[in-house]
Amino acid sequence: MKMRTPIGVAVLVAVTVTFLALLTRFLEPSIQDNATTSIRPQKTLRVGLVSLPPGRGNPYSGTSVPTIYTHRAIFDGLTFLTEDGDVLPHLATSWKMIDKVTWQFYLREGVTFSNGAAFTAESVVFAVDYLTSEKGIIESAARELGSISSARVVDDHTVIIRLKYPDPLLDAKVEQLLIVEPGQWQRLGRDGFALEPIGTGPFILDRWEGVSAHLSAYRGSWRAPKVDKLEFVALPDPSSRVQGVLAGRLDLAVSLSLDDARTIEAAGGVMDIGRISSTLGVVFLLTRLSDHHPLKDVRVRQALNYAVNKQAYVDALFGGFSKPASQPTTEASFGFNPELEPYPYDPQKAHSLLVDAGYPDGFDFTVEATIGGGASLAPAVERVASDLGKVGVQMTIRTIPVQQLIRGVQQGDWKGEAFIMNYSSSSSRDSLRTMRMHSCLWRAAWYCDEHITDKIRVALAEGDLEKRKRLTQEIMAYYRNNAPSIWMHEVVLFKAMSSRVKNFRQDHAIINYHDIYLEDG
Repeated sequence: MKMRTPIGVAVLVAVTVTFLALLTRFLEPSIQDNATTSIRPQKTLRVGLVSLPPGRGNPYSGTSVPTIYTHRAIFDGLTFLTEDGDVLPHLATSWKMIDKVTWQFYLREGVTFSNGAAFTAESVVFAVDYLTSEKGIIESAARELGSISSARVVDDHTVIIRLKYPDPLLDAKVEQLLIVEPGQWQRLGRDGFALEPIGTGPFILDRWEGVSAHLSAYRGSWRAPKVDKLEFVALPDPSSRVQGVLAGRLDLAVSLSLDDARTIEAAGGVMDIGRISSTLGVVFLLTRLSDHHPLKDVRVRQALNYAVNKQAYVDALFGGFSKPASQPTTEASFGFNPELEPYPYDPQKAHSLLVDAGYPDGFDFTVEATIGGGASLAPAVERVASDLGKVGVQMTIRTIPVQQLIRGVQQGDWKGEAFIMNYSSSSSRDSLRTMRMHSCLWRAAWYCDEHITDKIRVALAEGDLEKRKRLTQEIMAYYRNNAPSIWMHEVVLFKAMSSRVKNFRQDHAIINYHDIYLEDG
């Protein structure tokens, strides 16, 4: 028997259906917008590096390449230093020097770590306490911030930093005081935190995966990113990084030669040239050599500087974007001495000095170098060896991995008589920064002259900027003339990227990942 629907119920159903239809039409644009948002493909910025940081996610384990490429996506410092030398607010919005050894920093409010914990003055004190502790003193950042003695909380967003000695450039140096989430560090310890780092930056690490690191956007960051994902891929061979961009597997490649960058540019990509406050040198291991070794004679070391045609290889390999070095720092750094000139190319004078020193037929020595990363380092070193050969000096190049270079620098584990390294004042742009390493002040010193080290100590403790500048310039002149290295060239960094990468910028190799966006296509 067929059942009949009561008239009242039928009317109610009809009205309900009509109402729902009208409501659906009314809401339809919103529903479509939400659907579009939910199915929008996630955009991933893929970056090709030479290597991942040896210390993984520990922001204190390294302060230069390659760590600088990854850590600044996760962590922030108190200030930010531009390529032009301006010190800008970052986690600190303002600061003042109360006296020569006391600074007060006012912190940005409303900032949270990527696990939701609040950033406060206690976070800064935690970082300072660790870096000034017996455990923390092993960290590279502890050496960079060696003038800091202690920190104390004034209130949630005000902190006092006390110094061991005057440091008028502290506002620039705390750019490297990267802030970790104290709770995560305390729970996991140094090594555990390195695998699961938490900072206030625009990205949070998802996982380390062999030669890659995978990060996701932290939308709650005070500098929220414009892409959804960030991937770092370690590709030691520069040709692999170039091919990665050309094939669309990478969006950005760092540590390239000029020719590599131009290859990507010719295929429709974009080349970028960055400058850092570093001078490259063939550094002599003078403390390891016998008193009778030729390199112990300053005339020999000067001869080697005269023997190298630096301008020729700078023009050929760097297209005029760099210039021969005149001293252990660059023009943009505090304490650069403008009166110093690079050693001119003069092979006759080089030979004359070798004759005077008792080496008319030259001599042999070995230099250790990591030359697989790109940036025209290999051909530059080969040019140096070729020019030295013309005056009878045979420089053998021994290639070593980055980890061996690090061991050499930190522990004095060397096999040759020289090595290739930067004299770097990045990113504080303080020329005295590099003097800590290239002097008796370094625990595994390769050059130790107590006379100039005493002047370095005096300069480091000088609170008056003009006096400090004058002392630093005198130190630069001493190093230039005493030639503990073959001064090569000022370092430039070539990067290249796909044309879909927009709003790229870098300052001292720090890339603005949070501002980058990717065009469709």
